[in-house]
Amino acid sequence: MIKYIWAWIAAIICILVFVFFSPYQTHSQGWSGIRVKSLPDSSFALIEIDKDGRKVRHLAYRDIDGTIDIEQLIYCLGTFADETWIEPERKETARRKLEEHYYRFTLKQSREGIREPIDINAASLKDLVRLPNVGPVTAVRIYRFRENQGPFQSVDDIKKVEGIGPAIFAGIRYYIRVR
Repeated sequence: MIKYIWAWIAAIICILVFVFFSPYQTHSQGWSGIRVKSLPDSSFALIEIDKDGRKVRHLAYRDIDGTIDIEQLIYCLGTFADETWIEPERKETARRKLEEHYYRFTLKQSREGIREPIDINAASLKDLVRLPNVGPVTAVRIYRFRENQGPFQSVDDIKKVEGIGPAIFAGIRYYIRVR
């Protein structure tokens, strides 16, 4: 009897691992796997069909109501290179779709400008991409660095983030602060 119970537990664990760690699982920032699975197909930048006939949904950027989640859109663009594609030639379709929405967002942001320095320890992805020469990839790197290494102790610490060299730092140093 105990052997059967352990066999069932092992089977359930295998299924959960496959479902939640599938090689085609989409990336999301702050969205649970259950939330992503509950989204309609229209919430994703691209849908592919694998060799077994299953849908592979890439890059969720809309919520369940179809509204674009800007934070998630930025995260999708920032982690685009991490996505696994069945047909790599289709990834440009997904990229163009995401970049079109991002472009509209950045136009609106550029009109608003930066009124006061941004706290890099508390800034959202939306705030980080407002900085000069900081796009989605760099914003996600800042976000992940802060998440993994803890808060920045000084403004100069942002130079430890991959991709932020002297030129980018010179362009953002007066627009950022650390509290």
